[in-house]
Amino acid sequence: MIFYIFLDGIGLGKYNPEVNPFSRFANGFLSPLGGKPLSDADLPSLGATLHYVKTDAQMGIPGLPQSATGQTALWTGINGPQVLGRHVSGFPTITLRKIIAKYSMLKVLNENNITSDFLNCFTPPYLKHVEEKPKLVSASTLLQLASNRPLKNMEDLREGRGLYMDLTHDILRTLDIQNLPKDDPLLERRDPKKLGESVFTMFGDYGLALYEYFLTDKVGHAMDWDKAEAVIGVLEAFFYGILSRMNPEKDLLIVSSDHGNMEDLSQKNHTENLVATVLYGKDADRFAENIQSLKDIVPEIYKTFGLEEALADLVKNEFYQN
Repeated sequence: MIFYIFLDGIGLGKYNPEVNPFSRFANGFLSPLGGKPLSDADLPSLGATLHYVKTDAQMGIPGLPQSATGQTALWTGINGPQVLGRHVSGFPTITLRKIIAKYSMLKVLNENNITSDFLNCFTPPYLKHVEEKPKLVSASTLLQLASNRPLKNMEDLREGRGLYMDLTHDILRTLDIQNLPKDDPLLERRDPKKLGESVFTMFGDYGLALYEYFLTDKVGHAMDWDKAEAVIGVLEAFFYGILSRMNPEKDLLIVSSDHGNMEDLSQKNHTENLVATVLYGKDADRFAENIQSLKDIVPEIYKTFGLEEALADLVKNEFYQN
């Protein structure tokens, strides 16, 4: 199984505790994002190499990398910025929507009998928003819709078929969700480490499972040091749990981002920093050798599953550019 985690808005920063919260707060999996070495004391015993690949988010187009174009590249293998000649934030354009609709990696994998899914679970208001304003949704939502698999809801979350966007359910408890009593078990806080320990059991039947965590980008835009410390603590506990239980001989962990942001809290904008593609487990060495930019991840995923026809189709499509 491939567990693919997307952390929105995290670049590779230099060691500087005055501006980089990863320098100040990270003590384990995320330490390299703050220019700090990994510490064996803060990681479980690893059975393989943990790669941190410096990855180009600009992809040949000057300017600040943005979400819509970067995520299109991450999840289709097509260079979104190069297709448009610019970086696009927010919701995907008509052209990007066409690319995602045809080349969504979830769509391609499922069409080739590799059961794949988007794990994020959504509240009723967001699902209603998708129905009423389908053009004003994120790239990840479009990725799932293109696969003809439904977006997950609160019942999926309750039954352990997905994850909430903050992992711990802290934010979920602050929302006024209709017909959800205050003592509902769904509102109990989740331990991120225990959650990490369980993911390969919960989702091990998938060929690939994608999870999106976007609070990192929100923290960066808000320049909020307190929330940065909390987010880093949750994520490092989650990753500790994952690494402690996954089998690197048969499973692969991929962690990616679309652009820099949270690694520099001295300003609220995205950065031009390289991002990290973190790899651990089966085929990680090959991925690490071949990934140079955001668009390189999907082709390597297809290679893992032996989908040479899908890879050839990607390379020859009208949008693909080296």
